[in-house]
Amino acid sequence: MKLYGSTTSPYVRRLRVWLEDVPHEFVNIDIYSEEGRATLRSINPALKIPMLVDDWQAVFDSRVIFNYLNHKLEKEVTTIDDENAITIINAASDSFIELLLLSRSGIDTTQDTLFFNLQRERIQTTLQVLEDQLKLGVFEYWHFPAICLYCLIDWVMFRRLNDFADYPELQAFHERHQARKSVRATDPRI
Repeated sequence: MKLYGSTTSPYVRRLRVWLEDVPHEFVNIDIYSEEGRATLRSINPALKIPMLVDDWQAVFDSRVIFNYLNHKLEKEVTTIDDENAITIINAASDSFIELLLLSRSGIDTTQDTLFFNLQRERIQTTLQVLEDQLKLGVFEYWHFPAICLYCLIDWVMFRRLNDFADYPELQAFHERHQARKSVRATDPRI
C-alpha cells in the first residue's frame, strides 16, 4: 500500500498520522515539479493529493481514502457527527488553502470582493464552531476527526495564516496533542 502526497499537505498528514500503526509506504512528491505532476497524472486525473494505491486499487481524496481504509481495516466507528465535523474542518482547510495559493500567485486576498469575503467568513464561522465543539468535548478522543482538526490547526500555524488568540480551545487542543509520536514524525517543519 502506497500513500502519495507532500509532507506539507494537511490532507496528506491526517492520513499519515491515522496510519501510524498500519504498514504502508509514504511517497513524498513535489506536486509543482514536472516529475511530481507526471506522478499525479499517472494516478489521479483530478491532479490532487493525497492518493492511495492499494494493490490494484487507486483511491483519491483524503476522506475517500479514510473511508476505504477504515472499512478495510475496521479501525474505528464513525458517526454522522464525525462526518459533519470533518466537513467543517475541510471547509476551513479549503478556504485557507485557496487564499494561500491565490496569495502566492500574486493576488491581493485582502480585497473586499465576494470570493475573498466568502472565504474569510467561512474561516471565521468554522473556527468558531470548532472552538465551541471543543468546549463540548466533541474531540475528546484521538480519532480521525480529531486528527483532522489537529492537522488543520498545525498547518495554519505552520503557514502563519491565522492568529488563534481568539480561539483558546483550539490552541489548548493543539498543545495537548503536539507531543504525540505520529504528530512529531509528520511535522511539516522537518
